[in-house]
Amino acid sequence: MELKIFRGEKTIAEGLEQTADYMDKLGCAEGWLLVFDRDTEKPWDEKTYTRKEAVAGKNITIVGC
Repeated sequence: MELKIFRGEKTIAEGLEQTADYMDKLGCAEGWLLVFDRDTEKPWDEKTYTRKEAVAGKNITIVGC
């Protein structure tokens, strides 16, 4: 599991790469990327989501909050 503060879409791309690297080192096939969005102007329904991505054959679930 990797935790990030959202600072644009770059945050997710870098977080996915970092999570996949950790998973390689640990021999995991599934991982999680938790992204905190601290924008107080953005409604909760835009901040919260769950989606799955495949990176280098690994399944990563991204959770936005």
